[in-house]
Amino acid sequence: MKKLFVAVFLLSLVALAPAAEAQRGFGNTVAIAGDMVLVGEPSNQANPGYVYVYRQVAGEWVEYATMNAPEPTEGDGYGTAIAVGDEIVLISATNADGGAVYAHVRGDDGLWYSAATISADAASAGDRFGSAIAYDGNRLIVGAPGSSDGWGDVYIFEMADGAWAQVAYLAGERPETDDEMAAEVEDDAEAEEVAPPVAARFGTAVAIDGDWAMVGAPSENDRAGSVYVYHRSDDGAWEQASVLGDFSEASHQLGAALHLANGEVLVGAPNADSLGAVRRFLLDDESGEWERMADLRPFDGTPSRFGGGFGRSIAADDQHVYVGSPAAEGRRGVIFRYTRAGRNSWSAVSKISPSGVIQGQQFARALAVNEGTLAAGLPGADFGAGKAVIMDYGYGGWDSTVVVSEAKGIAAITGEAVLCEDGMVGRFSCNGIDLLSFVPSAAIGGDRGVMANDIWGWTDPETDHDYALVGFSNATSFVDVTDPVNPVAVGILRMRMGATPSPWRDIKVHADHAFIVSDSAGDHGMQVFDLTRLREYDGEQIEFAADVDYGEIASAHNVVINEDSAFAFIVGASGGGETCGGGLHMVNIEDPKNPMFAGCFQDTRTGRRSTGYSHDAQCVIYHGPDERYTGSEICLGSNETALSIADVTDKRNPIAIGMSSYPNVAYSHQGWLTDDHRYFYMNDEGDEASGLVTGTRTIIWDVQDLTDPIVVQEHISENPAVDHNLYTVGNVMYQSNYDSGLRVFDISDPENISEIGFLDTVPFGEDGGGMGGSWSNYPYFKSGIVVVTSMQEGFFVARLRDDVRPENVSDSDSNE
Repeated sequence: MKKLFVAVFLLSLVALAPAAEAQRGFGNTVAIAGDMVLVGEPSNQANPGYVYVYRQVAGEWVEYATMNAPEPTEGDGYGTAIAVGDEIVLISATNADGGAVYAHVRGDDGLWYSAATISADAASAGDRFGSAIAYDGNRLIVGAPGSSDGWGDVYIFEMADGAWAQVAYLAGERPETDDEMAAEVEDDAEAEEVAPPVAARFGTAVAIDGDWAMVGAPSENDRAGSVYVYHRSDDGAWEQASVLGDFSEASHQLGAALHLANGEVLVGAPNADSLGAVRRFLLDDESGEWERMADLRPFDGTPSRFGGGFGRSIAADDQHVYVGSPAAEGRRGVIFRYTRAGRNSWSAVSKISPSGVIQGQQFARALAVNEGTLAAGLPGADFGAGKAVIMDYGYGGWDSTVVVSEAKGIAAITGEAVLCEDGMVGRFSCNGIDLLSFVPSAAIGGDRGVMANDIWGWTDPETDHDYALVGFSNATSFVDVTDPVNPVAVGILRMRMGATPSPWRDIKVHADHAFIVSDSAGDHGMQVFDLTRLREYDGEQIEFAADVDYGEIASAHNVVINEDSAFAFIVGASGGGETCGGGLHMVNIEDPKNPMFAGCFQDTRTGRRSTGYSHDAQCVIYHGPDERYTGSEICLGSNETALSIADVTDKRNPIAIGMSSYPNVAYSHQGWLTDDHRYFYMNDEGDEASGLVTGTRTIIWDVQDLTDPIVVQEHISENPAVDHNLYTVGNVMYQSNYDSGLRVFDISDPENISEIGFLDTVPFGEDGGGMGGSWSNYPYFKSGIVVVTSMQEGFFVARLRDDVRPENVSDSDSNE
């Protein structure tokens, strides 16, 4: 079972997207309250959740107000769900003290003011109380799908004597608990084999109308899904009347969305038959039974690898039913509108898809309608920051207005160094590292929602200015860090025309030129940029174009440069062109503006698909203890499953000379040699998250015999975060970790390393197996500074404190 888990994890790495939801979530929820449109932004972990209120002024939709929880806290989830009634808006915050729903009433000035806080009698952290809410003007129903080990719970509230009171607790037909099942089993050995109950996510969707309530459990029965139907008796008790779903099949996710009104319930099954469907039921007043009617389906849907997600969101008014299909058309998303001709017939169906929506934006992931106004969320827009569209129906069709929130990241820290003296620098925890400056990505040219990834550095030999080269999902920013407490955004280089934004971008430098690749980015190639052009800066950030677009490859994961040999080694190419199987695509860059393909190398004993795929590598003119290879060009590849060592001196005849794997391998990611070329430190990107190790693991290879590399030690940190890129400078190793930021190690005793400092670039959440946080660092400036990227947070300039620095080493000792 453990091997299967690891395999699934590794497959997820292939499609890795920014996992940290640090400044994301706008458009996850939408609602319409009278003449106002409300858009939720609940997933911002660096700040409280927000709900933005829009109102028409002179025919234009403008931001009118913002709303928070009464006592907002970072990551409180405010805006996860929104329900509206006459003069009341109810907004949930799933992470606030176990979850809460806040009731807001409208004041005479038209603004909304907090009036009450509604919580369950027994809700606790992790229950996600408030994930779904619905209000019928008299009663509020609230789902908590994370409670009871993922089965879920649901609560109903009423207003009594001016206060909200819980009047019902709904549990569904949950399986027996482990203890209950074990008690029925007499044989102890048999009791140990009792499996835990399967999560149903009961309460993912909820609906209420008068004496009827419905609860979606889309993960029940192998994700076939069910809808639990409840009826309120004359004495006020809520009793289960039936369960809808015996017709649903595995993975349909029936009950992912619900709309209940006037004796009709519309039930979303977004994975049904690859496209999705809406199951429709009408109440028979005489029998009290809910009778299934003909399904609503997308009339022109065709299966794709994303499916369609038809039924992920549902809204309706007296004349129309609107069904969101956010995964349709490559996750571009569309709305299907069904026009009623009677209680059980339709006169027309059409599609709504405003101009400007592109693939990946997930239009209509959230949906609301009221009196000719339609609001839809696009949570995938702007790299996950999200947008929303407000549409008004007129004689010419739908008029659309796109609304966005202002990016709310972490406040910049510039102007003077912040010393790490009490375990904190600003909002960031630290030890042994001073923070010279921090700026969010937007301050150095990053587009809204963009993710920072790789980083490298360059010192201008004429001006002695230091520059950080900061990768984004769609561009590279050039930042002058000569004055490290006041970084200056000098210029930006966009991705190649026709390429696709991607989480992966990698940058290296040779002969005053930057070489840039991007993975899963379509026809990107390798950009070559003359860094001396940064001298053109005159106070305004410059939009640069590449000097050369090397087109022998399309997408690639990384580029490795050996400045001593003037060769670039493109690795992880898999998007077209001469991929070299994902191994070393070797390029002569002696003339940087005239890169020339020189050959391929693949060690087919390595890689998940035995193609020799190399995720990252380091290539050097060897001067280590293995005298057989002194003066040879040696590449050490982190090849997913193993360390691969090759002699690439002759580009026409490269030779695999050494290869070895190690215990509990998950994903051999990246590594770096010590100055004397005796040891190689490697990180594994999958072992922590897959539970193969108890803490951040650094694998220490003895490579004194290049033909027989040996693991001599594993350093296991007490911190459980996933390690990413690492670099060595003399007796110091700088390691970027995801959740826990920059970690610095004393490697004076190469086989027994010790942590001497850290700067946690993620000031929220717990360290663990997350895939957000510090991507990389560059520690090779003569000034001793280290520049660091953190995916959602931004750009850092830091310095290791002298009182923790190992003796007899300076940051100018580089092993590049």
